[in-house]
Amino acid sequence: MKKLALIISFLMLFSMVACADNDNTPGIEAPGNDGNNSVGDTDILPGDGDLEGDIDNLPGNGDLEGDTETLEGTAQGYGGEVTVTVIVNGDDIVSVEVMGEKETQGVGTNAIEQLPEKIEEADSTDVEAISGATVTSDAIKEAVDNALEGRK
Repeated sequence: MKKLALIISFLMLFSMVACADNDNTPGIEAPGNDGNNSVGDTDILPGDGDLEGDIDNLPGNGDLEGDTETLEGTAQGYGGEVTVTVIVNGDDIVSVEVMGEKETQGVGTNAIEQLPEKIEEADSTDVEAISGATVTSDAIKEAVDNALEGRK
């Protein structure tokens, strides 16, 4: 039994040593790293370090061309007032941020976490409510609609 415990201990020790991060070991440097990872170092970036002109190739670049507007709206939720901040670019709903700190944890908060993404993807409030959080979902959609009415 002692031999088995010794073998298991040795294997555990060996696995911890094998998984250790050696990048910060004194005297050993990762390839392409000068060991000084201060902000602004370009030698730790992949590629040639020349980022000029590469910004045009970033995903989603150009999504905010033109006039963006930040709008706010409110509606009555299950636990209290729900406030939204909506960023739009033309007819594109770029971002929806919801504040409803009095909504029920695990129920209304599910709508607060999940519904904004659905609205952003659909560019509309014509989306399904979050199951079990119908009142909060409806409040979020109404608040977004109220915010969007302000721009007409």
